[in-house]
Parts: sequence; C-alpha cells; structure tokens
Amino acid sequence: MSAHENLLAPLEKFGSFQTRVVIVAYLTAIVAGPNIWMTVFVVYTPPHRCYIPELDDGNETSEVDYVVVPSNLSNSSVARYIPVVDGNLQKPEWSSCTRYNESTSAGQGNVSVVSCDRGWKYMTGENVITAVSEFDLVCDKSWLAPLVPSCLMFGLMAGSFLGGILADRFGRKKVLLGALVIMCASLSISAFTPSWIGLHVLTFFIGLGGVARTSILTILLSEITPNKIRYKVTVAHILLMAVGSCMLPLMAYLLPNWRHLYGAVGLLHFLVLFPSFIVFEESPRWLLENGKLDEARNLLQKIAKMNNVKLDEAKLLELGRDRETRVNLEAEKKQRGRRKLSYLDLVRVPFLRKRIIILSIAWLAVNVSYYGVSLNANNLGGNRYLTFFALVSVELPGHILSYFTIRKLGSRVAFMIFSSVCGVFILAVPLLQAVDDTAVIVSNVIGKLFATGTLSLLYAFTGELFPTVLRSQSYGVCSVVSRVSAVLVPFLLYLDSSQKLDVEKMLEVVSPEIKNRTTRLI
Repeated sequence: MSAHENLLAPLEKFGSFQTRVVIVAYLTAIVAGPNIWMTVFVVYTPPHRCYIPELDDGNETSEVDYVVVPSNLSNSSVARYIPVVDGNLQKPEWSSCTRYNESTSAGQGNVSVVSCDRGWKYMTGENVITAVSEFDLVCDKSWLAPLVPSCLMFGLMAGSFLGGILADRFGRKKVLLGALVIMCASLSISAFTPSWIGLHVLTFFIGLGGVARTSILTILLSEITPNKIRYKVTVAHILLMAVGSCMLPLMAYLLPNWRHLYGAVGLLHFLVLFPSFIVFEESPRWLLENGKLDEARNLLQKIAKMNNVKLDEAKLLELGRDRETRVNLEAEKKQRGRRKLSYLDLVRVPFLRKRIIILSIAWLAVNVSYYGVSLNANNLGGNRYLTFFALVSVELPGHILSYFTIRKLGSRVAFMIFSSVCGVFILAVPLLQAVDDTAVIVSNVIGKLFATGTLSLLYAFTGELFPTVLRSQSYGVCSVVSRVSAVLVPFLLYLDSSQKLDVEKMLEVVSPEIKNRTTRLI
C-alpha cells in the first residue's frame, strides 16, 4: 500500500466527502444505541399472580393489595385464593405460580395448592405490555425471558466473528449496508411476531446486524479520515451510541407496549437506511488492497472532486492501465499472507500465552459486570426508567474518565484502579439490599461507571501488548471470551431470582411449541 499513498491524498483532507459519511455514520450510531438494551424493557416481568375469576372478572384488585402482603391476612380478599411465600430478603409476598385448590380454602386445615391453570393476572398500573406478559413467560416458562437477551448476545458473538471476515472478503460497503438491512428488517418484523420463538430468533439477528454495523463502520471511518483526526472520529462514533442508549428509557416510557417500542426503533433505522445507501462508499484502501484498481481510480476521482483536491492524473492512468501494477499487488498480497500468523501462535509463545490468558480473564470479568448491572436494572428498585437512564448515562463520563486516566497514569495503573473500584461497588450491592434501595442504585451506577471505563481501557491497550501481526487475533480471542460471558449473564441474574432450571420442564415447554409451528408450516 505504501506505493499508492500519494494516490490517497483526497483522504488526507477532511472535506465534503468525509463530512457526509461521518454525519450519516453518526446518525446510524445514535439510532443503533438502543438496540443492545431494548431487551431490558421487552422482557420486564411485572408482578403477577394466578388469574382468579372471582377477583378479576370485572373487579380490579388494588395495587397495594396486589403487591404488598398485609399483616392481617383476614382483611385481604387475595389471601382467600393465593398463598403467601417468602420472597427476596425473606419478605412475604403472594405466590406468583400457585393458587389454592377450589375444594379447599386458606382457612381450612388441609390446604392444597395447584398451579396457575387459568393464566395469570399482571399488575399493569403503568399500562405496560411486555413480551413476558403477552406470551406468559413466567413460572415454567420463566427461563424463556432471560433467553431473549442471551440470543442477542449470541448474535453479537456471531456478528463479531463474521463481520470482519465478510468485510475483508466482499468489501466494507456491501456488508455494512447488509447489516443495516438486517437490523431494520429484524426490528420491524419483531413488532409483529406471533410467538416467543420468533422473538428469540429475530433478537439474534438484531444483535448480529448491530455489532457488524458497529465494527465495519468503525473500520470504514478509520480508512477514509485523515490520520490526525482518525482516533477522534472513531471514538465519537462509539460515544454517540451511548447517547442513543440514553434515549431508550424515554422511548420505553412513552411506548409501554413492547411491540410499539420495536416498531419505533425499526422506523428510525428505516429513516437512516436510505441516506446510508446514498452516502456510504467503498473504502479506497480496500479497493487498492484487493486489486480492484478501476473502481479505486473512479472513486478517488470522485472524492478528489468533492474535496477540491488535485490528483496525479499520470499515476491514475497508470493505476488503471498498467497490468504490471495488478501483478505486483497480487504478489504483495500473497507475501503478506505468508507472513500472517494464526491464533495458535498466541499459545505457542510462553509470554504471549500468559498475556492472552490474563486478558481473557479480565475481559470475561469486566463484561459480566458491565452487562450484569445494566440487565439487572428492573430489579434494583425505584423507578426502573430513571434507574436505567442513570446506568446508561454514566457510560459517556466512564469513557472520558478512562481516556484522561490512561494518559496520566498509564494503562496498567489505570486498569488496576478502575477494576478495583468497580469490584468494590458491585460487591457492596448485596450488602446494601437490606439497607436502602437508593443506596443499591447508587452503588450500581458507580460500579457501571468504572466497568465502562475498565472496558474502554481493555479496548485501548489489549492490542498494544501483542506484536502487530497478532493484534487482530488477540482482539478476536478476547472478543469471543467476552461474548461468551455476556451470553451467560442473563441466566446468572435468572438464578439469582430464586428460580431453578428444570431441564425436563424446559423440554416440555419447547417441544409442543416447535411441533405446532412445524405443523403450521407443513
């Protein structure tokens, strides 16, 4: 590529071409911001109990009687039908999965309970309709709720792996636009999916398209902007995704029906899809790298005209006509391929093996903290919309704080400080649960602040600890490890909610649904 650096002069001026691309890229970043956290509101589980016709047909049970178990059960109409169980922190609460048998009553000696065979009654004081309440993903089906964010994380894992490979093979533009179409289509179709199976499958594709868009667009921005501002442009792209995440609580509050929320976000993606097709161009560097010289020549002429930059016409003609140039490029490409190392080299060399193991553990721990705190927003108490807003709004200062800290103290000291403070505040959460909900929220918010900073630090210095030819492989290994931990986080929170994973019941739930869907297709 060094032989063609003088041909890339239009890219070393931030002109009209770069301005258009950056503006549209930033718009897509803001719109894509809510995607990764939408499941927090989509699979929110409202307080619920068994549906009781005598209580619920035409009579609305008060919210207080619905949630709070009174000290004198004889004054509660719910107590005649619903047993009391020990909830979180051993506080009494109404059973959400059982009711008294009609042949017995709470006041008789031999009381028997049965499962909620008539459905459930959900507390919808906020007029909230979630996927959980619509598809009854509670009790025996409760494990299907955390599976939704896990499917999203699976999509992120697949997109991280496939995005770079496809972009290197087929070009930045094609794969980027494909990722945007996948996101737009998946979000829009999710708003109309008739079953929980469709929701899980489409959520996977939302994650796949989202992370592919982020990674490929970051690469494209770095390849078309001048060296002196390249870092600032790509960092601003990541920060604007955090700005988009801050819009999600307001959207979820204004659109309490999960289908409307999906539809609104899908519409926003649709609005930025058209300018993306018009503005985004292929990377000239990728075209030159892959020997597509005629396309590179035409694109560079277009960029030079837009940026008012003079090109060396003689070299452009040589680029398009000289067959020897093509041959040399192919030879250079093959030579680089022979020098390329594999993932196995990370474990063959002792000091590299030690570093990749330590960094993998660090990425795993930080991602569990980062995703765990945010996905647990509904269980922290207080107003869940304001709580989630506080958790996502600290990402911006977290990134900025890590940037200045690493410049002042260095990566090693900064990482030790950020990870230690993050661990202290997250470990304090279980101790504070018996004290005050506000203290729990504050501790989580501070923990999220430093978890974000720690994650930003890992992105900054992981590649610097490896030789240039192994940097992409090091990021690849750490990315896979972090995605695996992120997949497990929703189920760690699920187990913390005093639920048990019963494999037999899981199969009983899944098998009839899959069978019914297959029969309809046939």
